[in-house]
Amino acid sequence: MKRLRFFAVMICAVLIFTNIPIQTSAFERKDHDKYMSEILFKNFKVIDNDPEVQDEIDALESACYLMIDQFNGNGQKDLDLLVQYGVENIPKQVSEISFNASGTTHRTYTHKGWESSFYMKSELEKSSWTERQAILMNTVDKIFEFDGNVQKQESFCKLLYYIHILGDHKDDTSWKIQNGLKMGVGGRTDNNDIIHELLESFEILFADQKHTHKYRSLTENLHKIDSRFGKVVNSVGGVNSDEKFVLYQEYVDDTLTILTLYLPEMLKDEAFFHEVFYQ
Repeated sequence: MKRLRFFAVMICAVLIFTNIPIQTSAFERKDHDKYMSEILFKNFKVIDNDPEVQDEIDALESACYLMIDQFNGNGQKDLDLLVQYGVENIPKQVSEISFNASGTTHRTYTHKGWESSFYMKSELEKSSWTERQAILMNTVDKIFEFDGNVQKQESFCKLLYYIHILGDHKDDTSWKIQNGLKMGVGGRTDNNDIIHELLESFEILFADQKHTHKYRSLTENLHKIDSRFGKVVNSVGGVNSDEKFVLYQEYVDDTLTILTLYLPEMLKDEAFFHEVFYQ
């Protein structure tokens, strides 16, 4: 009888521990694709499952994956897709950019920001960061016509990149879990965070819309959210309690909501975007 009880207790223990959610990998790819789609196209349902633009959307999704989340030899199909689509000057074999890591460490090499200055030299070399950036830049260049405006092209790539990192922040479940290093969302006194990076990119990406109510509302709302982040991030100890973490995650959601509210219409008004998805 005692032996049966012992085995019953052991079985219960195994069931309990195997059902504890452990954050060991990044946001599911389908979730990243969903957030990108919502921020780029929300409320324009004509884009959904439109065969005329599906190749372009697939290319953007594959390029973002290869740049940000590829490691341990995965992603050859995505690279093949880009080559077949006609993207030039990119690797033909994923082994040329792949590095060994885990779901809990790979973010350190690709999630700390777009600029190379955010990484250590060893991290840049391990991730082949320049080559990864080129994959996204050249894919975007293949899809859209920027009339030689490389700054605008890069600003759009930064937008895609930071949408992905925001998705990983939304995926976080606790301030106690260290799931690799990634750029913070807002509130930093040195402005090295996603919100300030986006604001800087928007000045270039939407240069012709700065006079509009949409642009002013977008940037004003992002500044307000940044101030709220600052109260948490710059508090004693930073995000070091469940209460602070809940607030931080609430502001992450608010940031995504703001982007989803304004960017689809603003992008639709940009010639490079309109010609591909709305002609």
